[in-house]
Amino acid sequence: MARILVIDDSAEMLDLLKIILQERGKHEVLLSADGQTGLAMALAERPDLAIVDVMMPDMTGYDVIRRLRSTANLRIIVLTARGQPVDRRVATEAGADVFLTKPVETTVLLEKINELLGKTPAKGGALIIGVMGLAGGVGKTTVAVNLALLLQQVGQTLLIDLSPNSGHCAFFLGLKPVRHWGFLVENPGLTTEGLMQRHDSGLKLLASPPMPLRREGMDTASLAALYELLGRNTRFIVVDMPPTLSAVTQITLDRAHRLLMVSSDDPPSIQSTMRGLQLLESSRERTLLLLNTVRPGPHPPLEALQRALPAQIFARLPYDEAQAIALRRGTPSAIGQPESAIVTELRRLVKALIS
Repeated sequence: MARILVIDDSAEMLDLLKIILQERGKHEVLLSADGQTGLAMALAERPDLAIVDVMMPDMTGYDVIRRLRSTANLRIIVLTARGQPVDRRVATEAGADVFLTKPVETTVLLEKINELLGKTPAKGGALIIGVMGLAGGVGKTTVAVNLALLLQQVGQTLLIDLSPNSGHCAFFLGLKPVRHWGFLVENPGLTTEGLMQRHDSGLKLLASPPMPLRREGMDTASLAALYELLGRNTRFIVVDMPPTLSAVTQITLDRAHRLLMVSSDDPPSIQSTMRGLQLLESSRERTLLLLNTVRPGPHPPLEALQRALPAQIFARLPYDEAQAIALRRGTPSAIGQPESAIVTELRRLVKALIS
């Protein structure tokens, strides 16, 4: 049983949600008809999760969410009659974990609540962010490396390269993968701390094997244990995921608090991304879609791409010809070009992830 705070100016909605959450969900329910009272209750009662309406008389739900994120540690669901893509985007940027529109089916609401409560980081645990890209050449590793470096500026971050065949995270950071998780596969008794390398920024890296392994890669049980162990002394874990929906990928999907789907804007990439998002329907509310511009223009209009994709585009990363040179030199833009347009967009992403 969890403690759930509901903030909505509709008395009928408060009564309905109280019945659903208490009788069907078996949760303890706190009710507030306005944002200011809801914020005070959040501070005093320490709920595990909040359900917030958007349109309220004293302050908007977005303002409530921002205040909750700055003062409380809880999961947040937006439940609103406003269902436009811009509403979903603003809610995500404010810090909402899930966006639902009214009327919502009882089973859907309870499923989302159970999913969020099951994925709340344990106290002292790491926020796990999976970075996916189901098409080649979309810059998935570029995003993962720069994101990890920016998160390192906030708190201790670990970057895990799960590629089973010569991943490039170490190369992009200017490191040689003299230690990697392949040693753990061959010698399960090794300690994970001894397998990690540290970048000059303080970022920790668990690299992938520089050569393909002669046996299967990391098994699912080992990876699950790895997340549990490494999350104890780390604030953020960024996972550069392989471009396949394998059992190992599923372990990361199950444990990630946020998923970043990276795509370029060419037709093959868009097609792969569309199909991937359809397969990951159950993870949709935790997923942010990034369009990475990997070649100079012209490019399709963002509006046309948005109509084709089944998820809201969070950001379109601009093309930067200096990016490839920086990576070859082992100085990603987050270090070598901190004021560049692509880093500016990634900083906005970081803010959304940790808010």
